[in-house]
Amino acid sequence: MLSFNFPNMKNRSRYEVIAAILKSANREETRTKIMYKAMLSNDQCKIYLDSLLQSGLIQEVYNGTKMVYKITHKGNTFLSYYDQMKELLPVGLEENYTEEYYKLST
Repeated sequence: MLSFNFPNMKNRSRYEVIAAILKSANREETRTKIMYKAMLSNDQCKIYLDSLLQSGLIQEVYNGTKMVYKITHKGNTFLSYYDQMKELLPVGLEENYTEEYYKLST
């Protein structure tokens, strides 16, 4: 199995992935473009898009030639709150919490 190391890539939280998808959908984008921009596998992208559609954060739009995804007002509100939260939280708080939470005791 091939493994790719992307510079500055780390395990992302669910909210980081959602924000990446929503930012990609700011401009009407196909699933393939969103998949590449958010750096997701095809299966991951489909699962996230289905969830975001059900939550009303994005919508499917047929632009005359293909199906594209577009962020909704609710999606823009989520992004706004997400960006505010990132500004308010200390840098690295989530990573430190995750490392401590999953640390195995020896």
